[in-house]
Amino acid sequence: MFKWVLSACAVILGFPHLSVADVLQHRGQEFFVHAVNPQAEQLELFWQDSSGQRFGSFRRLRDTLATQRRTLKFAMNAGIFGEDFAPLGLHIENGQLLRPLNLGKGGRGNFYLKPNGVFYVLDKKPAIVDARSYPKLKVKPTIATQSGPALLLGGVIHPAFLEESSNRHYRNGVGVTREGKVVFAISQSLVTFHEFATLFRDVLGCNDALYLDGALSAVYAPDHGQRFLGGDFVGILAVTAEMKEQ
Repeated sequence: MFKWVLSACAVILGFPHLSVADVLQHRGQEFFVHAVNPQAEQLELFWQDSSGQRFGSFRRLRDTLATQRRTLKFAMNAGIFGEDFAPLGLHIENGQLLRPLNLGKGGRGNFYLKPNGVFYVLDKKPAIVDARSYPKLKVKPTIATQSGPALLLGGVIHPAFLEESSNRHYRNGVGVTREGKVVFAISQSLVTFHEFATLFRDVLGCNDALYLDGALSAVYAPDHGQRFLGGDFVGILAVTAEMKEQ
C-alpha cells in the first residue's frame, strides 16, 4: 500500500478513475482515504434489512447484498447512534425518512457539540450542511445521515477545535470536495479534531466535512487492502454495484 504525503490532494482530485483509495500522511498521522464519484457510483445508506433487523456488520450487509446479486465495494459506519441502536439524528434511505432531524440541546457527547451537520445526496449531488439550516432547504434527498460535530462548514473549522488539544482518538468522517466528490477518511492512529479537520480542508480539498464516529469506526474496501467484515454498527454508508454475469 502506497503512502502519500500532503501532495495527495492533487492525486485524489486529479485521479483519472472514478474512485481512489490509499493511506496518506498528514501532520505526522496516517489516514485511509477513499473518494467516491456519486455521479458514476452507487452510494447508499443502510440500517435495517427487510425484516427490520439491524445489519450491524459489514459481513451481514455484504452477504445480504450478494443474495440480491449486488456487490459491496466499500463501506464505512455512518452517523452517531443512541443506546437503543437507532440513529441519533436524521436518517434517510432510498428517499424514505426513517429517523427525524435532531436539533436537541444539552445532550452529552460529540453529537451535541454544535454545530453538528447533515451529509446528504440529492440527484447524485452530495452536500454537507449545518443541521440547523437543513429544514430551510426543503430538500428530499436519496440518502441523509446526521452526525456531529461538523468538522468544516464553508471552509471554516469548528470553533471548538483547538490546535493544541490533547484529546486524541481514532476518528472517521466524510467530506465533499469542491469538484463534487465524496471523500471518506478514517485515522490509523490517535488524532485530534483539529488535525482531522485540516486533513479535509488542506489535503482533500473539502469546504465541508462531517465527523461520523470514533473508536468503533471501521472501513471495508477490499480492492484497496481493507477487508474488515466485523462491526456492531447502526447506519452504514456503502458503495454497491450489480454483480457481473459470469
